Amino acid sequence: MTEKQRPLRAVILAAGQGKRMKSSTPKVLHDVLGLTILSRVINAVSALGTEHLHIVVGHEAEQIKDFIAKHHSDLNITTHLQQPQLGTGHALMQVAPDLKSFKGDLIVTVGDAPLLTADTLKPLLDTHRQDDAVVTILSTIVPDSKNYGRVLRDAKQNVVGIVEDKDANDEQRKVKEINAAIYCFKWPEIEAGLAGLKNENKQGEYYLPDLAEWAVGKGFKLSASVAEDHREVAGINSRLELSEAIRHLRDLTIEKLALESGVTVVDPQSTWIAPEATIGQETVVLPGTHIMGNVKIGGNCTIGPNAVIRGNVVIGANSSVVLSMVVNSTFGEGCKIGPFSHVREGNSVGNEVKVGNFVEIKKCTIGNNTNISHLSYIGDTTLGSKSNIGAGTITANYDHLKKLKHNTVIGDGVATGSNSVIVAPVTIGDRAVIAAGSVVTKDVPGSSLAVSRARQTNIDGWSDR
Repeated sequence: MTEKQRPLRAVILAAGQGKRMKSSTPKVLHDVLGLTILSRVINAVSALGTEHLHIVVGHEAEQIKDFIAKHHSDLNITTHLQQPQLGTGHALMQVAPDLKSFKGDLIVTVGDAPLLTADTLKPLLDTHRQDDAVVTILSTIVPDSKNYGRVLRDAKQNVVGIVEDKDANDEQRKVKEINAAIYCFKWPEIEAGLAGLKNENKQGEYYLPDLAEWAVGKGFKLSASVAEDHREVAGINSRLELSEAIRHLRDLTIEKLALESGVTVVDPQSTWIAPEATIGQETVVLPGTHIMGNVKIGGNCTIGPNAVIRGNVVIGANSSVVLSMVVNSTFGEGCKIGPFSHVREGNSVGNEVKVGNFVEIKKCTIGNNTNISHLSYIGDTTLGSKSNIGAGTITANYDHLKKLKHNTVIGDGVATGSNSVIVAPVTIGDRAVIAAGSVVTKDVPGSSLAVSRARQTNIDGWSDR
């Protein structure tokens, strides 16, 4: 077996409390542009082809385990309880029993680095395998090394160890290359070093950086990979740092869209786009827009101002979304959404469809060239092509006594008059017409006119009397 064929596993350290976050939510479950910090780290290590993830939990362990089961059930993940939390080395010790039969490479990363990507981790893994190292550390260059552990190199620039700030001398404190607390280990070669870690320090804890000194002492290869952007490996310890990370990820995403996809973002400072989103060439994103999730927007679109697009959303080319919210829905090409539309979950919409001002749709299938232009609610409905839904049309689809939703079927070429109420379950045939002000409670055959309202009566002289 070659080095490149060695199996790969990952350990994510997510046991800390994060006291400075001042939050009842575990630090790793805070949101960063639509995904939690933990999800972003999981996605980064999974993209490397890891066969198994080990996640060390501690503070609010059940909450984190429930989150993993709900959002990452498709992955091979085992959780390990660290209680009490006695340092990063102690955390990896909790995983060691599950690695008895494992022989390969082990990436160990903090769980609070939301900007971490596979592109950052892959050079670490490549360096580890190319150098045939037992310990490889991910380092980075920072403007201010503060209280970080410094990476020490000899005259030939070989890594010889890590020194913590409190133990560093004046010359070592000038070093700008710091330990990012992310490692790649060769297992089981490192197992003896892990078992031999000492807690002879003021905190009484076991630290993974000590494995660097152990490797050198045993004559094993110690190596390092340098991350180009220190912000990509930065951990989050406060809400201010969380905000900084969110802004930086936003800036990176918008820069990539502009340079690589030909997208115009008019005001980057007021626009928030998650890196999972893809946007086509010549699309313009106007101020105040939020795009979060696996969103796919075609070319030549206008998005915003003040549009919120969230979840699994597809919007075809030549479409517009203005002053509206769109959630978990699919639109074809040439659609117009808004202003002030609320597109709730579960809609599948064809081409050249208009969902206009103060319109709400939910769980609808809508054909091509249909208009719902204003002041309407259409829910749990199959709506055909070339139909026109008049202002104030409502599908009354909820039976509040039985707590059930009922479906409405509206065919092709249907026209509903203003202030129509369609009481589900009901079917309206092709080319049928609903008179304004009607309450429809029965099926309407195709090409028919449905009228359901009281006859108008005029009483002369009423105002005079």
